[in-house]
Amino acid sequence: MERPSSLAVFATVAASGVVGLLIYAGLFYANLRRVNTSGAADVVSPVFDTQQQAQREVDQWIHNGGTYTVTTTQRIQRSVPLTPQERRKLELLADEQRRAKIEASYEACLNKAASDLAKELCSFQQTPDIAGSAVPGLSAASEIPNTKLIETVRVARKNQPRRTCTLVQDYRRFNCVEFDVNAGAEITSDEQTTLKIKAYRQFRF
Repeated sequence: MERPSSLAVFATVAASGVVGLLIYAGLFYANLRRVNTSGAADVVSPVFDTQQQAQREVDQWIHNGGTYTVTTTQRIQRSVPLTPQERRKLELLADEQRRAKIEASYEACLNKAASDLAKELCSFQQTPDIAGSAVPGLSAASEIPNTKLIETVRVARKNQPRRTCTLVQDYRRFNCVEFDVNAGAEITSDEQTTLKIKAYRQFRF
């Protein structure tokens, strides 16, 4: 069998090497400029000499991104004593309801009375209570509450950076993200949890 010449062997090896370099270059470029499924582009910055240099670039990048505001609403309920004026108002309401029930009961008794004697007896009927009163917390004329429930609404606002980074010491880099929210925007805490990522970035050292 005729052995291949040295020139043919060299050409085959060289061709294999070129193909390998092309594959490596393609993979490197794809890793450098790749796009994830959510449409957020990945960007890799130049490699810095020290962590301190990379940190300065990270801080400047975060600062340039600006901030947005997150609002949190909290409702607090508590009991407080009634003022003398408020308690007097409830007492007057209770008296009005009691009188209205007495008058309604007396009117009904007169309508049912078959004689003058029966009508006279209507004046001596038992005074009804005011169970089921429309006054909140009042079930009888003698039951006037001493406290009332009030609600306080507190709204807290906190500024958050649109960009944030995490140090990955083992890989000597900062992994950073930029959220898809306009600088200066005001959103709720619920909306913050659903923010999408606009871009990824790495700062290596």
